[in-house]
Amino acid sequence: MPVQMRRPRTLALIAVFKFFKSALLVALAFALLHLRHPQVSEHFVSWLRAFPVATGHQLISHLIETILGTTERTIGVFGGIALGYAVLYAIEGFGLWRNAHWAEYLTVVTTSLLVPIEVWEIFRHPTAMKGLALVINLAIVAYLVHLLRAERHGGAIDKTVAGSPSRHS
Repeated sequence: MPVQMRRPRTLALIAVFKFFKSALLVALAFALLHLRHPQVSEHFVSWLRAFPVATGHQLISHLIETILGTTERTIGVFGGIALGYAVLYAIEGFGLWRNAHWAEYLTVVTTSLLVPIEVWEIFRHPTAMKGLALVINLAIVAYLVHLLRAERHGGAIDKTVAGSPSRHS
């Protein structure tokens, strides 16, 4: 009978979270790349204006004006950036799912790099969603740092399954 996996379930949850963010960014990237075409962006703007909430709602009005004032190239660049982050999150998710040691380090570094930007955004325009995103990202970093320190100081958590590749692969 195979040895039961004793990895923290939290790593699997973080991996699923990364896969979810990756899927959302892929959808955003494809939407942005479609918006590069003038006919599509005009149709999208008219569709947004048809919503009753669009009249007098500052966020929707700002979104419409931003779309109208953005060049095809800029929309393409944002689509490419979204796709790049989607690939990064998918790699992190895959590595965390497979309990790869490198994925913990990668996730700590990449998530930590975004924290100053998130803090700056919260101070500029505070919202509950921005605060929640910051708390989740800080919790992920703290948890992974805790795991990495435990391993380094001899309190390693057995995260392998009999017959599976080593954790340090």
